[in-house]
Amino acid sequence: DLTSISNRQIPVAEGVGRINVHILEQGVLLERMIAEAEAGITDGAAIERQRDRFTKLGEIIDKEFAAARILLTAEENDPDIGRHARGAIDTLNRGLADLESEYHALRSHGVALLERRENGETQGFDALLARHDKRQDAFDVAVSALSKDAERLTTQAVANADRDEWALLITNGVLTALAAVLGFGFAIMVTRALVGAVRNLVSGTEAVEAGDLDTEVAIVSRDEVGQLTGSFNTMVDGLRLKERIKDTFGKYMDPRIVTNLLDNPEFAEPGGERREMTVMFIDLKGFTSISERLAADDLVRMINGFFGHMTQAISGNDGVVDKFMGDAVMAYWGPPFTAADQHAPLACKAALAAFERLETFRAEVAAELGADAEGLDIDLRIGISTGEMVVGTIGSTASRSFTVMGDPVNLGSRLEGANKAYGTHVMISDRTRELAGDAPVRELDLIRVKGKEEPTRVFELRASAAPADFEAGVAAYRSQNWDAAEAAFQACLKVDPDDTPSMVYLDRVAHLRAAPPPTDWDGVWVFDTK
Repeated sequence: DLTSISNRQIPVAEGVGRINVHILEQGVLLERMIAEAEAGITDGAAIERQRDRFTKLGEIIDKEFAAARILLTAEENDPDIGRHARGAIDTLNRGLADLESEYHALRSHGVALLERRENGETQGFDALLARHDKRQDAFDVAVSALSKDAERLTTQAVANADRDEWALLITNGVLTALAAVLGFGFAIMVTRALVGAVRNLVSGTEAVEAGDLDTEVAIVSRDEVGQLTGSFNTMVDGLRLKERIKDTFGKYMDPRIVTNLLDNPEFAEPGGERREMTVMFIDLKGFTSISERLAADDLVRMINGFFGHMTQAISGNDGVVDKFMGDAVMAYWGPPFTAADQHAPLACKAALAAFERLETFRAEVAAELGADAEGLDIDLRIGISTGEMVVGTIGSTASRSFTVMGDPVNLGSRLEGANKAYGTHVMISDRTRELAGDAPVRELDLIRVKGKEEPTRVFELRASAAPADFEAGVAAYRSQNWDAAEAAFQACLKVDPDDTPSMVYLDRVAHLRAAPPPTDWDGVWVFDTK
């Protein structure tokens, strides 16, 4: 009877062996799909092929379970088998049913795990993953139990079989065990290689995110993960090239303009639009005296140092350096580089920062020239103007620049030059003063610059408050009350003996007393030169 059991068990064991191999293949395929989902692989065709293979394996496994059940049922219903054989078949039937139940539970759990990962449900994925090992252990227990039952029955049968049948059963058991070991070993190697490649790719992504563009991930396979790694390295090469371009051309124009040119090609197309912006002109006073005392190389190094200080003052307050003109700098503020309501305050802050930088520049000139630096009058004159101007890409097909132009730009240049007449350092327009907020300013004059018919109200931007009597003196001056004006400006000089605008107004008062203005005089001071 036990020999009969052994003969009937052989096809069942073979069927179970095939089931284990297919289950192993399906498990490896599922882990691979989960790993690719974690890496963000979006190759739809490859994913569809894997899903089809996963489904077909499930169908094959279900058919093999069904075939095993049919075989055991047929043997159990055979009227010629004995009591011991029937009990053994019943034990195998229950073990096979337990194994099939655990397999379906494990497969359903794995599919749910994949769906959570593909849908980005991290919490749900982690919760299912925590229970995945329990499902796997339950399946392994079912496999182990079925194997033990089969082994026990085989041992009993072999004890009553002849030597040839014993050798055959031993050989079959060894081959089955070897196939299982090789299968599990192969699955472990494939899984480790796949997970290792994905981890390397994740590490490379984190390094690039941290700013390390010299990162390159080694390609260790030719599958989809290897293709993804190659695409990642190509992407990093492109980012590295962009950064080199930004670093190189950022020395010739504002890096934000370079970024816009790289990221938005339409930014380079000729055209412009009208926007309210603020423009600033900075001129270095005393440069002629410096240039007469320095060799050409030293002079270039010195002026580059000056431009470096001014650029830091401008860019440190979100300004855009437009161009360098001899010993002068032109810069502007406004969208898309600054907020629409911040360009004037930022320009004023940059002007005050420029004078802080000037002190460092003076020290550098003194160190460079030594005793020859004595008597040099190194100073700044700055003009700031706000208004509606044209901003955009301007130039020819051979050379272009992103710049601003318009009447407010011309006014900013005129205000920079007008500082000479008042002995001031920073002169700003009326619109700049309106938008500058609580910047320390005082009304300086009502002037008519060359090229403009309408008078312009101008203000002086100061690092500290002006003498309190100055505004009263200006009001008395415009009403032609020369005595009151003179007294007010004299009071200003008592507070600040170096208040040059008060000195200028005292000279004007003396002149207008001697040569009174016409009756229709409006108090506007006319500048005939630029």
